[in-house]
Amino acid sequence: MSDSILPVLLVAFCLGALTGLRTFTPIAVLAWTLHLRYMHIPGSSLHFLHTTAAVVVLTLLALGELIADKMPNTPSRLKPPGMIGRMIFGFICGMVSGQAWGANWEICAVVGLVGAILGALLGYEVRKGWVHTFHWHDFPVALIEDAVAIGGSILVISRAVFLSY
Repeated sequence: MSDSILPVLLVAFCLGALTGLRTFTPIAVLAWTLHLRYMHIPGSSLHFLHTTAAVVVLTLLALGELIADKMPNTPSRLKPPGMIGRMIFGFICGMVSGQAWGANWEICAVVGLVGAILGALLGYEVRKGWVHTFHWHDFPVALIEDAVAIGGSILVISRAVFLSY
């Protein structure tokens, strides 16, 4: 456990921001990390995230979101219910971060929520900007965004787990 809350707040914020890109990816990676017992949240109301059922459901939701994001009729991430989902799961990622690393989970949860809002806004603007500036189709930009969400989630969580030992 860290003596300072700052590293945990950074993890919470980063996971929230990545949730702004893809709602279910960071929470699915957290669930896998809990399931594989690299991280623990004993006594938490979210302890169910370590179960096989949670891992399967969240992984399927994350994969479904990766596919649905490429569909032309998918609504903007900035409109409900997309933004609301991002805010909820950013909050949950922050909450898990705080509980796992012994920080104030309420503060971490709010930081995760703020990260999700900022990640959604920035992700939207960057994606739109790349499509317009580089005259790219949306699909390859969406794939880059997928890679950032998946790779970023794995990187942030693995670094946090590694550094906590």
